[in-house]
Amino acid sequence: MMKKWCKAVLFVLPLVCMVAAVNWYVDSYAYLRVTYDQIGGQMAAGRNVEGLQESDFNDRNLLLAYLAQQTEAKDVIVAGSSRVMNFDHTMFGTDSFYNAGLSESNVYDLLAVAGILDRQGQLPKKMIIGVDAFLFNASHENERWKDLEYYVRYMENRIEGNPDDVRIARPSTGKNHAKWLSLNYFRYNVTLLREHRRFAVDYTREWETERYLKHCDGSVAYERSLREVDVREVEELTRQSIEEHVVYRMTDYKEIDARSMALFSGLIDYLQGQGVEVILYLPPYSPMMYNYIESEEQYHITFQVEEQIRKLAAEKDVALYGSYDPAGSGLEMTDLYDIYHIKTEKMPDTFYRVQ
Repeated sequence: MMKKWCKAVLFVLPLVCMVAAVNWYVDSYAYLRVTYDQIGGQMAAGRNVEGLQESDFNDRNLLLAYLAQQTEAKDVIVAGSSRVMNFDHTMFGTDSFYNAGLSESNVYDLLAVAGILDRQGQLPKKMIIGVDAFLFNASHENERWKDLEYYVRYMENRIEGNPDDVRIARPSTGKNHAKWLSLNYFRYNVTLLREHRRFAVDYTREWETERYLKHCDGSVAYERSLREVDVREVEELTRQSIEEHVVYRMTDYKEIDARSMALFSGLIDYLQGQGVEVILYLPPYSPMMYNYIESEEQYHITFQVEEQIRKLAAEKDVALYGSYDPAGSGLEMTDLYDIYHIKTEKMPDTFYRVQ
C-alpha cells in the first residue's frame, strides 16, 4: 500500500510543480509574482512603469492599487476615458496630481473613481472630468467597470442618499495564493506561454521611452511608433473608419440615456457638496472625423450631448472647457497619434474655457 502511495505522489508531484511553475512564471493577471499593489507602490515612490501594455494589464486594478496607497488627498484628479490619459501634472502646475483615466470608460467608471477616493476620505480639491459624447450611449455599455463594482455601488448609494451598505466584496489587488494551483489559471497561462508572453514590467525615471509608459502621476506616454506617426497613416485610418461609417462607440445612439445622465448629474452634485471644484472637459474630434459627424445625421446626437453638457454646467455653476469641435483649439490632423487620441504637446490647447 505504501509503495502505491509513493508512486502516486511521485506521479502527481511533478504535475503539481509544473502547474505552480507556469502560473508563477506567466502570472497573466498579476496574482503571484508581480502584483498591482507592488506596481502601485513603485509609482507612489515616483517611478514610471514600462511593459504594462505588452502584459495586457487591467488599468482598473492598477488605479485601485495606486489610490489605496495614497497618504493624502490630491489637489487635482483627472477622470475620464483614454482621451484624457495624457493630461499630466506639468499641465496643471502641481505635483499633487493623479490621472485616473481608464480605457473604455463609462459613467460607472467615473462613479468608481469618486467612490474609491470618497471611501478613503481623499476626495481632491479639484476634479477634471472628461465628458466624451459616447458617455451616455446605453447601446455601447461594457462591463469593465464591474472590476470596481464595489465602489460604483458605494457611490450610487451616496448619490441617492441610501445607506452605505454594499453587499459586494471589495476587489483585491494583492497576492492571491489560491492561483498557485488553479487549473483554470494554468490553462490560460499556457496559451500565453506558447506565445512567449507573461506579465512583466520595468521601472524607470525616464518620462519617455521606446514603449508605452505609465507615469507615476497616472498619465501615459505613448510608444515612440505613435509619437512619431506619419500624418498620412492617421488620415488613412480615419478614412477607413469613415468609409465603414464608424465613429467609436457612437453607433446605435438614438437618444441620451436618462439613467447615465442622472448619475452623472448626481455625481457632480455630490462632489460639489463635498467641496470639490468640478471642471468638465469636452475632448475634440479630429477635423476629418468632425466633418464626417456633421455630414451624417445619425451622429448629430454628438451636438445634442454637447448642448446638454453646456446646460448642465451652467445650471450647476461648473466650469466647462473644450469642445467636440476641433476649430476652437486649432486642432489639425498632424496633432493626432491615431483616429481619436491627441498628441500630448497639443493637449493644453484643447483645454480652454468656454463657460
